[in-house]
Amino acid sequence: MTKIIMPTTWKEFFIAVEQMRECQREYFRTKTMAAFAAAKTCESAVDDAIQQKRDEWARERQPELPEGGLA
Repeated sequence: MTKIIMPTTWKEFFIAVEQMRECQREYFRTKTMAAFAAAKTCESAVDDAIQQKRDEWARERQPELPEGGLA
């Protein structure tokens, strides 16, 4: 089974997507449950990385309120 890492850089994200596509191709070639599980694991890692980046960007867009809120 392929080791899945949580991508933290664009290069790691690109590698994770390549890994996901390879797992998907393996599943479509073999249709085994092991290949399906590997593909799902890879897809989840990529989905999690995408969501993590979306959350990060959303936090960056949010203005910070002064301590105690608005007066």
